[in-house]
Amino acid sequence: MIRIRALALLLLCTLLAGCYFENPLTGGPSKDINSWLLGVWEHKDTKGRTYRARVVPITGDRYFVSFQVLGRRKEKKVWEFEGWISRVSYSRFLSLKCSVSSGDVPEGAFVFINYQVVNQNTVITRRLELDSSPEATSQQLRAEVRQRLKEDSLMPAEGMRWKRISEVYWDPNYTEEQPFQPLRFPTPRPEKKKDDKKPASSP
Repeated sequence: MIRIRALALLLLCTLLAGCYFENPLTGGPSKDINSWLLGVWEHKDTKGRTYRARVVPITGDRYFVSFQVLGRRKEKKVWEFEGWISRVSYSRFLSLKCSVSSGDVPEGAFVFINYQVVNQNTVITRRLELDSSPEATSQQLRAEVRQRLKEDSLMPAEGMRWKRISEVYWDPNYTEEQPFQPLRFPTPRPEKKKDDKKPASSP
């Protein structure tokens, strides 16, 4: 139990910003969902520990997000969120409202993460390093985010790299997890360099 709780704390510190707030970055979605984020994702750290995230659409502009820490004895900690994309300046973040908690993040509280879509198989998430109080208003939070963006101090350079293990297609009538399916837009394979030298002719 101590080990799984330690893993849970690590997840909260590295993924969910290590802190929570009473208000979101924006009162509602700034844009529609990014369908490239939909699916089931896994991250494994250098010690072989596994974290899993499931992202499915609730509506055209809101997500359901579930985070899990998988223990060695089939124990797991689970957090569930309703989330949306919040735009601040020219950057986009996820505002996540906790609906089910395994501890450390109160139900109803918000956490914020930055996401970077590398390709259809890979997403990198980074925590936001904010000094605002948990009671800060959305306007105050956005002001600090803008200032830290200018100072290049909003988030760490290194993030958590997630690998897609299952894809979910956007269908308003179907939001359940699906088995892995071929990617809609596979990452192009680099073309092999052609040898410009012509083969020597036979004597």
